[in-house]
Amino acid sequence: MTRAARIALTLLVLVFVALPTLGPAQPKPRRPWTLILDFVPTGEYVPHYTALEKGWYRDEGLEVKIVRGQGSGDTVKRIAAGQGEVGIADMSALIAARANTDVKVKAIALWYRRPPHGVFVRTDSPIKTPKDLEGKKLAISPGNSHQILWPVFEKLSGLKPGSVTWVTMDAASMPPSLIRGATDAVPFFVVHEARIRKIARQQNVDLRLLSAWADLGLDLSSTSLVAREDTIARDPDGLKAFLRATLKGADHAFRNKHFDEGVGYVLKHHPEVDPDGALGAAQVASRFVYAEEVTAGKVAVGQFEPARLEKTRDVYTQYLELKRKVPLEELYTNDLLPDKK
Repeated sequence: MTRAARIALTLLVLVFVALPTLGPAQPKPRRPWTLILDFVPTGEYVPHYTALEKGWYRDEGLEVKIVRGQGSGDTVKRIAAGQGEVGIADMSALIAARANTDVKVKAIALWYRRPPHGVFVRTDSPIKTPKDLEGKKLAISPGNSHQILWPVFEKLSGLKPGSVTWVTMDAASMPPSLIRGATDAVPFFVVHEARIRKIARQQNVDLRLLSAWADLGLDLSSTSLVAREDTIARDPDGLKAFLRATLKGADHAFRNKHFDEGVGYVLKHHPEVDPDGALGAAQVASRFVYAEEVTAGKVAVGQFEPARLEKTRDVYTQYLELKRKVPLEELYTNDLLPDKK
C-alpha cells in the first residue's frame, strides 16, 4: 500500500470514528422546578402557563411543574419547607411570616403592583358609594385580608369606622350570599369579577363593583414571587432563569394582550376552569402587573420600589399587630431580575 493510500485510509478511519460527535447535540438536561401558586389555577396565572407551553422554561433548562395553592400564608410555609423553588404570595403574608416566625423567605419579584381588593354589591342595590355601606351586612371568610385591612378602607373611603356587620362564612359561600340577598355586599379581589358575575347571571341576578381599593389610593405592594433565602444564595442563576422565562410569558400574554391564547394554555392543564372567568381574570390581572409606572418606563416589571414597600410593611405591621418591624433587606431583592431601572 502506498504512503498516499495509507494516509487516505487513516483519514477515512478518523472520519468514521468522529461521526458520532458530528451528530445533533444532545439536549441539555433540565432541572426539575416547582412553582407553588397562591390559589387555584385561573386566568391571573396565564403568564406562567404561557411560559410553560411556549417552552421558555425549558429553554432556560428548567422542567417546571405548577401546583395549586391554598392561600398566600400556606404558600410561604411550603416554600420555607422546601416544597418548591418559587411561590406566589401576597406581601402581607410574607411580612407577617417574617415578623412573627422569622421564616427565611424573601420576595424576588413584585407581581401585582397594588392590592386587587374590591367590594361588590348587587346591581339593583341602593348602595352607590362606600359610605352607603354604613349599617350593612358584609360576608367575609376567616382570616380574609379585606377584613384585616378594613380600617384602611374606612379611612380611604370616608366610611364611618366600625359601622358594618360582618357575617363569617367560607369563601365559596360569599358570592351566593350576596346573590340571594342574605348580605348586602362582599369584599372580593377584582380579578374575580367576571367569574362571580357569571355565577350571579346564571341565577338572573347581576353584580357590580362598588369600589376597587386601589382606585381609592390603597398604594401598597401586593402579590409577589418568593423564594427561600438559601435558594437565593445557592442558586441565583436558576432563579434568574426562572424569572427571565416568567417575565417573557408576562410580556407575551399580558403586555401584548394574548389573553385568549394564554387562557387556552391554562385550560389545557385545568379543563375544569371556567374560560370566561379566566379571561376576565387575565385582563384585570394584566393591569396590576403592567401598572402605569411600568408602562411609562419608570420601573421594570417585577421591580420593587423601596419607598412603597416600606409603606406596605408599616401598614401591615400596624394593622396585623406584628411582633416586629422587619428590615426591608429581609423582605425583598431586585438583584435577580433581568431588567431594572
